[in-house]
Amino acid sequence: MRLYKPRLSIEKSYRREFALSNMLLLPDSFGNIYLGETFSSYISVINQFSCDLHQVGLTAKLQTPTTRSDLSDRRLARGGTTPPTNPAAVLSAGSNLDMAVEYELNEIGVHTLRVGVSYLDPITSEAKSLRKFYRFQVLNPFTITFKHVLIKDESYVEAKIQNITQTPLHVETIAFVPSPPFHALELSADTAANPLVFPEDTIHRTFKVTAAHLDLSLGTLNLGRLEVAWKSAMGESGRMQTQPVMRKVGSVKEASVSIQLPSSLHAKVGTPFIATFLIQNNGSRAMNLQLQLRRELMVGILCCGLSHQNLGTVQGGTTVTVDVPLLPLIAGLQQIRGVFAVDMDTTVEFPQEKLVHVLVKSGVDSK
Repeated sequence: MRLYKPRLSIEKSYRREFALSNMLLLPDSFGNIYLGETFSSYISVINQFSCDLHQVGLTAKLQTPTTRSDLSDRRLARGGTTPPTNPAAVLSAGSNLDMAVEYELNEIGVHTLRVGVSYLDPITSEAKSLRKFYRFQVLNPFTITFKHVLIKDESYVEAKIQNITQTPLHVETIAFVPSPPFHALELSADTAANPLVFPEDTIHRTFKVTAAHLDLSLGTLNLGRLEVAWKSAMGESGRMQTQPVMRKVGSVKEASVSIQLPSSLHAKVGTPFIATFLIQNNGSRAMNLQLQLRRELMVGILCCGLSHQNLGTVQGGTTVTVDVPLLPLIAGLQQIRGVFAVDMDTTVEFPQEKLVHVLVKSGVDSK
């Protein structure tokens, strides 16, 4: 962020409440500063007295809408000179104590730079202090909207990015940062590799987000975030990330049971037939599953083999098949029901997804 050059005015010290001059100034207007940019400020306090001041300290804090952070001198970290000792034991007449601070802006809204100065009164040696508050508004440089489409368990995320500032922005990178275990692949991009986006202009990006195995027990899945990096017309850099793009799992359960019947099945009362049970682990973690056919819930068609079968450890994203003999007892349209997959470690039960209907004929041939 650039600061406009302030107009300095010096008042005589006898008209002031504090011994230090009012050259502790920032401009009335910062200009515009945006989310993702780095707030930088040079702060200087000057001794305008003809005598020395003792124990002069300079502090700076930045208050955001949710937090308050202490700011330190960043000159040495940025390759500059070593900052002066702060607090200064003696600040001679006409000299100054300064600091250069910076803070990466990650919230929109009103921010307040709180500058504090402490010193000893040159006559009474009484400890005195003063504070100055400088408020500024952090704006959002872009509006970013998403459109999420799910096709065969693959997520397609389209991002619409609009420049809502008053100046052109040079977009350097647009990337989708996936959350584990997802992977992102950009499918389309605008013709310009690093587009110059004018005010109110919009650019689009589309990403394919996939994962080998998903933990469907979470209810919603965090696909990841969109990260945009840009530079302003004066070369000031900014970077921002959006809120997570969420995918609703819907009614898909961590494990499921389905039933397949022989295509040539002609069920008759008293004649057993074989049904194939498919137990699928839809999540990403391994599960210790057991197939249960609960006879007290089965009517018309009963299990005539083992009603409880341990399936062992079923890995995430895999399916186990079990053949079970069933015995029709009542003629007519009957249901195969009372089938469960049970996680033996957590005792969570997963009932069969759909009831299966079977037309059972009488065991006596009609003449």
